[in-house]
Amino acid sequence: MNYSTGQPWKTALILFSAAFLLFLLYAIPGLLNPELLMRIDSATYLGPAHSMLHDFTYKSSPEATFPTGLRVPLYPLYLAFSLLIGGKSLVFCIIMNCLISALAIPLLYFAGLEFTKSEPKAVAAALLLMLSPTEIAFAPMFLSEGMFVTWVVLEILFMVRYINGTRKSDLALAAAAGGAAALTRPLNILWILPYLFVTFFVGGIPFRQKCLRALLGLAVFAVIVVPWIIRNKSIGSGWRIDEVAADSLRHNASVVESRVNNLPANFYREKYALHFENQFRDKQKFPNRDSQLSYEEHYLTRIILEHRIVYFSMFFNPSKLVPDVPTFLENLQLTTGGKGTWDVIVKDGLWAGIRHYFEGKLYLPFLILPLMLILLATYLGAFAALICAIREKDFMLLLLFCLFSVYYLMVVGPGGYPRFQLPALPFLCLMASRFTELLKRGKGATDGKNVSPAPDGSQTESDKHENGISFPIP
Repeated sequence: MNYSTGQPWKTALILFSAAFLLFLLYAIPGLLNPELLMRIDSATYLGPAHSMLHDFTYKSSPEATFPTGLRVPLYPLYLAFSLLIGGKSLVFCIIMNCLISALAIPLLYFAGLEFTKSEPKAVAAALLLMLSPTEIAFAPMFLSEGMFVTWVVLEILFMVRYINGTRKSDLALAAAAGGAAALTRPLNILWILPYLFVTFFVGGIPFRQKCLRALLGLAVFAVIVVPWIIRNKSIGSGWRIDEVAADSLRHNASVVESRVNNLPANFYREKYALHFENQFRDKQKFPNRDSQLSYEEHYLTRIILEHRIVYFSMFFNPSKLVPDVPTFLENLQLTTGGKGTWDVIVKDGLWAGIRHYFEGKLYLPFLILPLMLILLATYLGAFAALICAIREKDFMLLLLFCLFSVYYLMVVGPGGYPRFQLPALPFLCLMASRFTELLKRGKGATDGKNVSPAPDGSQTESDKHENGISFPIP
């Protein structure tokens, strides 16, 4: 595809280099002390990575006796590769984390070219993601977020290309990226359902072909994901992609009970842990990890269903969209965590949580105020573009918004931390960049200078290039 402003690959390389340099500069304290870029979950990724290097097995650590099904394998595999070529250097792993995170930026630029048909708008979308404080904070960390965002951007790129050109290869590649994302973070396992739904609304394809192509996408996704589920079944973890689902339920149930009974969520998490520990002493009733996980899931689901109204009302918690300023500052050694801030936010609100976390040092957030304003502009632009899409009845854009933003904000449940906004950000950046085009189109209509239709009533190719992509519903 040719673009009037020149060379997409050159621009993509510049964007990648800028993002990689930015993430590395931010990571300098972590390069000097890698522990800064680790959290409690980091050991659950590094342990399997070291195990794979030690004897090619996937265990919680090289010393462990049995295989683990706690984590999905792609990010630990990436860490193992980084340790292998970097001489087991954690510093080299940080550089590799920055690299895989920076890759999302040029990929979003290419998605923007498909989405807006405008290089300036595509660059704007990439820059909005690159300068998000949460994206910067998690780029070098020993967590799977950076890799996951890159897979999500690939989903977007191939899905938009499929809508534009209806090529089966793009549909299959979108499903493959979704499968790889599920093997990076298991919350993507249900993404295949809205993905299949959206494929039936792509225009220019007979219904029978839509059915066959949906089956193709499902098959590609299954080929990637199912072997790992079978592997977990073989080691006694049951038909699960990982063992984290029970932990997520534990977190969400504790948040709900905290709201209902006005007690700290951590109180309930400790209560659950003690209850499960006592129950699992009966080895005849709970002989393996599968039986234990099933009991946990049923027990916690029952608690959530008892308070289902509170549970679903908390899904729209705006705290999910707040930039992860604490993580950003902790990685720079400006603040420390472990204060139970999230419990305070859930119980007493965002402002109480801010005061609790910063302990009176409220000047610290102002250090990254420019980045926070950029994120705010992203949200405002995306919201305005959403309103315009509703007014213009651009239903495909609304479907894509649900697939790539609403899904990721909702699937984590009511207890989602601010970092869970990350996979929703790329498409919000695309929408924000598209809003300038909608403003221009609206101004043209107001001035009586709107695009002239072709003789048959449709837009010409030059009109489409000027106005950007549109997504018709058949």
